[in-house]
Amino acid sequence: MTKLSDSQRSILKAASKQPKTDVRKFMIHIKSPPIRDKVVTAMLNNGLVVEDPDAEGVVYVISDAGFEAIGKKKPEAPEENAAEEKEPAAPEPEAKAPAKKQEPKPKREGTSKKQTMIDMLSRDEGATIKQLMDSIGWQKHSVHGAMANLKKELQEKRGQTITGTKGDGEDRVYKIA
Repeated sequence: MTKLSDSQRSILKAASKQPKTDVRKFMIHIKSPPIRDKVVTAMLNNGLVVEDPDAEGVVYVISDAGFEAIGKKKPEAPEENAAEEKEPAAPEPEAKAPAKKQEPKPKREGTSKKQTMIDMLSRDEGATIKQLMDSIGWQKHSVHGAMANLKKELQEKRGQTITGTKGDGEDRVYKIA
């Protein structure tokens, strides 16, 4: 029997509750696309999932070995009923709905760091790199990189620019103009 990782086990268990559902629908908790691809490839190589020949496009469904690995029996469905069940796509959106509800969970409550930067740079007095670092909790190079991206975004979407002025013996002060 193949030893499953925690991710593989949770994906297979969740997908096993749905008839012929693409296992990738249950991988949204894995934020990195390359890691998701590696998990699918590992499951394919270990025979835990197979490509569904009946589906349009590429769909990976749990194989017999996949069901065995999680200790479940493959649901038996008559061929006629299976084709009829495929037509109304009602069960699939319901399967997606709980996954989408889980997605916003990692979002922080309150203001995003990007919005914090915009708010600070929009003030009359502007903000220094040090002030931005302290309020956001990032290192200097991260604030500079975020400012570069923000500058480009503000220019493209709002037609605004970020200006920087420096007085004698003072830190550079950045503002949204």
